[in-house]
Amino acid sequence: MKFFTRLVIIILILAGMAYGYIWYKNKQMIDDAFSMIKMQTSASYDSTYVSLDGKSVTTGIEITMPGTAQKITVKEFRFGTGSLLDSFKMVRGIETGQYFGTADTVSAELVQLQFPLTSSMDSSSDFKTEPDIFTQITLAGCDNKDNLEVSDLIDMGYKQVTLDFSTEFSYDKHINQANWNMYLNAGDLGSFNIDFLLDQINPNALVQNPKLKSITMESLNPVFTERLFEHCAKLEGLELEQYYSRHMDYLRHVLYNNNLHFSDEFYSSYQEYIRQPRSIRLDTFPSESINTMDMMGMSPQRLVHALSLRVFLNDKRVSQLFGNPPSRSELPPLDTVVEVEDDNLTLVQGLTLQQTEPSNLGSYIGYDARFSYRGKEYRGRINSVSGSTVRINTTISSGNYLEMPFRINEIKNLQVRREVQSEAVKRAELESKE
Repeated sequence: MKFFTRLVIIILILAGMAYGYIWYKNKQMIDDAFSMIKMQTSASYDSTYVSLDGKSVTTGIEITMPGTAQKITVKEFRFGTGSLLDSFKMVRGIETGQYFGTADTVSAELVQLQFPLTSSMDSSSDFKTEPDIFTQITLAGCDNKDNLEVSDLIDMGYKQVTLDFSTEFSYDKHINQANWNMYLNAGDLGSFNIDFLLDQINPNALVQNPKLKSITMESLNPVFTERLFEHCAKLEGLELEQYYSRHMDYLRHVLYNNNLHFSDEFYSSYQEYIRQPRSIRLDTFPSESINTMDMMGMSPQRLVHALSLRVFLNDKRVSQLFGNPPSRSELPPLDTVVEVEDDNLTLVQGLTLQQTEPSNLGSYIGYDARFSYRGKEYRGRINSVSGSTVRINTTISSGNYLEMPFRINEIKNLQVRREVQSEAVKRAELESKE
């Protein structure tokens, strides 16, 4: 009996020493991390400790956004493994440079990350990048946008972002596979979940190049999608149903320009989705594991086939994703219409934002305009012109308008969404452009 009592006491002492060691190293790593952040901006936290399940817990985090007075706050940040023993092994592994394979499961979690949205957070034109295909699809036909700015989110009714984020990586050394999950929930902005199943992990390699066994992705953002389409419809001055049609026309051109040719079934399912958005889910279950580097050079059609990709819109599967490539002449007309006149073609463009002289405002009653006035930016619809004053129904917030008078000679950088004059071009010139 005394032997077992002593054994228990020894185990408790060792556990206490291990906990104290982990707590000390945790405090050291958190302080080092915040010291690095403080070299760029102000940052602080309330407390940090190690939970009984071996996770590092830091509470009351506050970081100032560089160059602003706005603060990012995090109620709680948790990082670690599933047990004190695994946490001890992981800490020792970090100290010895063995970052992989020291623990079977590693997870991280952000609870209530919050930051306000202000128009000053809009990206500078100097740092804009080419939009990815998903952004092009989402904003097809939306006021010539290639990016969704923070000011757009504000107009859509979002004042701040509040989100929870968690990720977990688990490794099974017996079958040499790993599962990586990420989950983000941002309330009305939507939620996103993705699961990777990876094969043929090399525990001795610092840089991994595993094979992909499966991916499951799901996005739930009905409120955000509805607000986005309403916002784009207002920017275009269209009823919501009219904007749905415009979006579908522009979508076909976006996909054509990216060499993506989807089936009629996809377009039909997508039209139903944008009117009642609930969820988008992608599942992949390839017959054989695929090298992740090999995927980079695959065409979209080849990638879909190799991954055995399944697409679900509102939980309804699109059984045939791709269709036959259309000819350019089969695409729906947009702002450009071609009329045949003998051996020449007349190119007629539709409404497009164009630089306009303020003295010509009287010619564009009922048109949308954007301009600078006494140091501020305005946009709205031109109502009337009387003498040296123009009255414009100005957008003051999302869904709210106010008719305001402006002195014409003080209007700067005026752009009016108007027609472009017809331009006669040779048939051979137009065909060479196509």
